[in-house]
Formats: sequence, C-alpha cells, structure tokens
Amino acid sequence: MKQKNLKSIHVLIACGGTGGHLFPGIAVGEVLASRGHDVTLLISEKKIDTLAASGHPELRFEKMPFLAMPKPWSPKMIGFLKGLWKGTKACRKIIRDHEVDVVLGMGGFTSFAPLYAGRKEGCTTLIHESNAIPGKANKLNARYSDIVLCGLEACKQHFQKHDDVRVVGTPIRSSMRKQNGDDPRAFFKLDKDKRTLLVMGGSQGARGVNRAVGQALEQFEKMGIQVLHIAGPTDYEEVRDVYAKIPLLKQHVAAFCHRMDLAYRVADLAIARSGASSMSELAYFGVPSLLVPYPYAAEDHQTRNAEIFDKAGAAKMMRESDLNADTLADAVRSVFNDSRKAGEMKKAAQKLAVKNSAEKIADLLVKAVA
Repeated sequence: MKQKNLKSIHVLIACGGTGGHLFPGIAVGEVLASRGHDVTLLISEKKIDTLAASGHPELRFEKMPFLAMPKPWSPKMIGFLKGLWKGTKACRKIIRDHEVDVVLGMGGFTSFAPLYAGRKEGCTTLIHESNAIPGKANKLNARYSDIVLCGLEACKQHFQKHDDVRVVGTPIRSSMRKQNGDDPRAFFKLDKDKRTLLVMGGSQGARGVNRAVGQALEQFEKMGIQVLHIAGPTDYEEVRDVYAKIPLLKQHVAAFCHRMDLAYRVADLAIARSGASSMSELAYFGVPSLLVPYPYAAEDHQTRNAEIFDKAGAAKMMRESDLNADTLADAVRSVFNDSRKAGEMKKAAQKLAVKNSAEKIADLLVKAVA
C-alpha cells in the first residue's frame, strides 16, 4: 500500500459492463468528486456505459475493451488472455499517469485487470460485492484486494479467508436520492387516485416477467389499479401491443425510464428481478415487491438475494417457473387488498436500506490511504 497523508487522493473505480456495477461505481465517484478528490472511472465500450457517462461531465471516464471470461477450455480463452494482458498494461499506464492512490473494483471480471495493476503499482485495492453470494470473478478479485466490501451481511461468510471484510451496503446514485418538487403521477400521466404497480422489466433476461405481467393485465384492470411498466428496448413493442388490448387499464409503458426516482416514489408495489442494485433501490424507497429471480444468474445469486428480502418480510419471492396470470394476479391482489400487509412490507424494506453506502465507501477509501 502507498503510505500517503494527502488532503486529496486519486481513486480509480472499475465499474463497467453492467448497470449493477456501473451505477454504484458512479455513486461513489460522485461523493468523492464532491469532496474535492480526483476520480477516474473505468467503463466498458457498451452503450449503457456511454449513456451513463454522458450524464456525468464532472467525472472522468476511461473506456477499456473488457471481455467476459469464457469457459476454461474454450477457444476464446486465448483471445481473453491477450485482452487481459493488454488491459492490465493499459491500467498500469492510467495509474501512473494519474498518480492513482486507490483502486476500487465494483465486481466482475472487468475489475480484475485494474485491481491486479493497482497491486503491482503499490496502490491500496478494494473490491465491492453487492450480491448475497459472490461470483467466481470476485472470489478471484478478493485475492488482489486489501479490503473486501459487501453489500449484504449474508455475503460476508463467503470471504472468511480474507483479513478485512466490511458490510457497507450498495451505493445509490445521487440523482436517485435528491428530493425535488416533481409530481411523479403527473410526470407519468397516471391517475392521482389509483394505486400503482411498478413493473421493472427492463433488466437483462426479464422477458419472462414481461410476458407474465401481460397475461395478468385483465385481472389488474378489474382490481382498479394502474401500471407503470418499464419494458426495456428489446421487449417494448411486444409489451406495448399487449397493453393496447386492455384500453381501460390506466397505464404508462416505456422502453427506458430516466427518472427511476419518480417511478419508485409513485409505486405502491413493484414486480422486479432480484439484482442487488434494484433491491437496494427498492429498500431505499421502501417499496414492497414481488421478486422474480433470474433463473440463469451466476451461482443462482438472485435467488439468495430474494430470499433475504422475503425472509425479512419486505418482499415475496416468486419462481419464474410458477408465474402465470393467476399466480401473479393473486400475489398482487394479496398486497393491494391488505393495507396492513403493505405497510409492514414497506417498513421491512426500509429497515434493509443502507442509505449512506456511497459515503461509507468514500470514507473508507480516503482512510485506507492516510
């Protein structure tokens, strides 16, 4: 580790590839930059990374051609190893050029090269794992990290061999946390008197959720509720066409949502996958939820995530294989028809929230260098 006592430090945050790594990384970067520290965020060449970066001119972004790790005996492994070597070399150059003090990896194989480079260059290194069960990448990344940060208490047991493991929550972007006078119902053109179901079908692999919701729309209409459905670009047209067949159902269907803060504030109940970032946001806003784990997630970590919220009473976990019009409608009805149950779920979700996670991590990064 570098032993420096500086008022200002330079932090390199590796957070590219998925929204679950990118947005928490940006959240930490925002806090550091607001305190006068230098921040460089390493992102991938994916479109989602470029779009997110364009909204944060106050932060410095560097693109890296990160590759997903193939299976050990795949012919793609040679290309992956060459890319990893080039990525490590490029990261070492960035660390030297910007005099980086700390490297923070937000997870996945995109964090390996920056962490390895940081260790070689004498930087303090940290990895963050937002899920209840760490993936293979972060188990490897932990070997090159001075401190392991966990989003959930349940994750800590998986790093027992590491000397320094802290539970800090998963950071949420400042734009999500800002209070403003915008009326969420007016923003989405929703009825002021109807209860609102938020469907978060825009994540990767959410087609099963989108289609199950589509099958239950007639029952939702009979309940007298309204639906805010974020369908994702891939499924948007299909989802829009299904809603068009139920014209009496008050609805707002979109491919993207650039104001998720308003979406959470208008929601009385949410249907979502159980990715760690989404769950952190649901907890922050105290939204009761029906969580449908993505069945093909690595290490089945989404199921473990959902089980934690289910056990705490903040959500009901539903297997995708069990989803149909009736089971989904019954689950929605059980919350909307029982105000006491909805209130208890809201309080339970709020108890799971770590509202100052980004600040906690920023504090640790500075203290680790001092």
